[in-house]
Amino acid sequence: MDRVGVIGLGKMGLPIATNLMDRGFAVIGYRRSGSPELAAAGGIVAASPAEVADAADVLLSIVPDAEAVEEVITGPDGTLKQLRPGTIHLEMSTIDVPRKARLRDEVQARGGDLLDCPISGSPGMVAPRLATTFASGDQDSVDAVAKVLDAISGPWVYTGAFGTGAQLKYIANLLLAVHTVAAAEAMALARRSGLDLDLVQRTLDTSIASSAIWTQRGPLMAERRYDPAPGPVRTLHPILEQIADYAARTGLAAPVFAAAKEIFDQALADGHGDLDIACVHDQIAGAQ
Repeated sequence: MDRVGVIGLGKMGLPIATNLMDRGFAVIGYRRSGSPELAAAGGIVAASPAEVADAADVLLSIVPDAEAVEEVITGPDGTLKQLRPGTIHLEMSTIDVPRKARLRDEVQARGGDLLDCPISGSPGMVAPRLATTFASGDQDSVDAVAKVLDAISGPWVYTGAFGTGAQLKYIANLLLAVHTVAAAEAMALARRSGLDLDLVQRTLDTSIASSAIWTQRGPLMAERRYDPAPGPVRTLHPILEQIADYAARTGLAAPVFAAAKEIFDQALADGHGDLDIACVHDQIAGAQ
């Protein structure tokens, strides 16, 4: 399995492709708008997902939403048109599990397999191998692509049956949302108290009250520096919608998450979708 097809060469997909090439894999990639960056890095740019499927031993896709995933797989030029028996497809987009499971069934009907493998981490964490992949699905299929998973970006974990990868991603992003709003609220209170925000940051960084979000996003909140965005609100928000739906299906009220989501809802409504998630500080602190 030396040839990996990467479909979706955006902020996440392109560094994944580069990491794969750094580990010795040949990469055939596709992006609707083209990717001169992949070609410049030594990859091959295909004209369609079907062309990628025809050339690659393993497929990997990471695209924005469920409609894009369906287009990649079942569209007029989708991977199913040229899927070779035995091909394993790592689907890394975060979409509704039942919808992805239906696509898996179609891939299996053509003699391949599709794994649910969402990745946890911001785009800036992919290249330095700090992101984590949650691989779920058939154990034998996961074992067969273990070297590909090793090369994608940082650690990966086998979470179990198909869809448990997405469920773990939901839990991770629930915490991300709650921790971000908590950090924003704490920074807003420090600001209103007239405290030295740098002192507050340094003091709490090493305390029991700290978190990775406080350490990473606290300085952005203190400086109100949200652009360029390591992790835009627009990217996170659809996942928050999925989490809300999933929690409701399980019967969990999730009141803390619900309160945090309202803050992100308002940030998006106020036109802050392209700003970093740290901008929710301003939803809480106001103009002061």
